[in-house]
Amino acid sequence: MGIDYSKLGSPETRSFWLNQFGPYSPNLPLIEDHRTDIVIIGGGFTGLSCAAHLKELEPSLDVTVLEGSAVGFGASGRNGGFSMTLFGFEPEITCLLHGKEKARAAHQYMQDAVDYVRECVTRYNFDSDYEHNGFLRIALTSKHRERLQKQQDLYRELGFSSSFDWWGEDQLSQRLHSPLAKAGLFEQRCGILNPAKHVRHWKAICEQLGVHIYENTQCQAITYPRGGVTVQTSGGTVTASKVVLATNAYSHLLPEMGAFRRNQTPVWTHQIVTQPLTPEQWQAIGWAGRYGIETNRHLVHYLRPTADGRITFGGANVVTTAGQNMSLDHHKPTWRTLEKHLKTLFPPLAEIGIDYQWGGPVSVTLDMVPNLGFYKDDRTLYLCGCTGHGVSLTQYSGKTLAELAIGRESKRTQAWFVNRTPVRWPVQPFKQLGIGAVKGALKAEDYWWERKLW
Repeated sequence: MGIDYSKLGSPETRSFWLNQFGPYSPNLPLIEDHRTDIVIIGGGFTGLSCAAHLKELEPSLDVTVLEGSAVGFGASGRNGGFSMTLFGFEPEITCLLHGKEKARAAHQYMQDAVDYVRECVTRYNFDSDYEHNGFLRIALTSKHRERLQKQQDLYRELGFSSSFDWWGEDQLSQRLHSPLAKAGLFEQRCGILNPAKHVRHWKAICEQLGVHIYENTQCQAITYPRGGVTVQTSGGTVTASKVVLATNAYSHLLPEMGAFRRNQTPVWTHQIVTQPLTPEQWQAIGWAGRYGIETNRHLVHYLRPTADGRITFGGANVVTTAGQNMSLDHHKPTWRTLEKHLKTLFPPLAEIGIDYQWGGPVSVTLDMVPNLGFYKDDRTLYLCGCTGHGVSLTQYSGKTLAELAIGRESKRTQAWFVNRTPVRWPVQPFKQLGIGAVKGALKAEDYWWERKLW
């Protein structure tokens, strides 16, 4: 049984970013049998970056991308647009589970990934509203500030102290007028972009390089005849020597993949977007730097300005599901919470309207580390588990996957989390019980320390 994208809604209503484009005309679906060298399932940042790099590394390769809906249908067209260095959940968790040497290497990989995105914007002349303004983590309570200071100490211990600046309450108040902001940790390296524009520019680059892209083409079966792989789609069969599974949060829906489905689980995050702010409103909140912001609570808020003067505001909650239900993009309770928290964070915006609301799944692994590399043998490659921080990670890892596919070694292919044995989620109902317990604990601690804020 394949993925029924018709039940998941129109991609044009998926996010503020996609709505900005108006109607989108996807490529024609595959309607006949097709032979190629490498077939990629998934037309987002991972799949399109991989396709482009395959053609640049080996121009003679025939590369085909199959997208079940429209390019950017998943997280690539719905995310917050933060090109950031955060790996997994928090650096403290990476250190705890995997040690400081691996945490250092992971952060270096992510620094390289952020630099790579900026280089791509220049190299390929991306029209995606990229702004290299940095990223700020802010503390809302004394407990948050204590945790943020420990995070700064950890980055210093790992050798990255020059990448971060500490903003005390007085210094922060000069840059951000919020009664809740207690302290901040600023990282100049990061940027923001319009993800829908960005992913569609990747599509254009791929087609210029000769990549075949079929949209509205659902994968119905993957089989492994001797010496290759066959993908049965809704309109025809694709025969290749290798397949790249660039499906991330939708990976558990892939047919006939056995234990692969337990490599990740989808977790939903939701966002709202305000009406455009007036110059007086921007001045009142003091956010002149146009950097991305994240609060240092467990269930983070993430917010940023848009090119047309709005604020996107997301997070505050996560929603999970058992089984294959993928219809949690709409969640009114979270949207109400987000509006309340935004207007409490910035009282001058108390009367501003909300123009867009949406949500979508991100891919999460059990140990909060991305799974990247081969599955079973060298005929299948995949990436999943970006934990909501995948804008830079997916694009950079698309190049890693391309190098793995053609057998080329690099500093990327040697990363410790490449080709590791994945830590798989337990079977139901233990999986859902565990997720519920962890989520409950995180929400309880956030509530306790913020009980007087909201």
